[in-house]
Amino acid sequence: MSSPHRQELLDFQMNDSNFMKMIHMGRHLSTKWKNALSPSREAGRAFDSLDSGVPEAERRHWMDMERAALNTWVDDPSTMDIFQLKTKKGVFPGLYITHAIYP
Repeated sequence: MSSPHRQELLDFQMNDSNFMKMIHMGRHLSTKWKNALSPSREAGRAFDSLDSGVPEAERRHWMDMERAALNTWVDDPSTMDIFQLKTKKGVFPGLYITHAIYP
């Protein structure tokens, strides 16, 4: 097989491979979309459940804080710190091992 013939066959093979990928892409993406819908709906229900437990005054306060941070983040990036989760770790008495006992 000469070099030009080899190149021609490789080009044909690559073009055919790319064409087959392109025509089957729709089926593949459709399957991925269907698989993604169920977890998305479940996450939406979980969010709605959490959201319904928040008092309206607290929700309005959070929205005001968000709006203020998004309006001023260019001039003062530290205003975006409100989006950082701030929790204190709980103390669970009885779960700490003060000494190890080896057999």
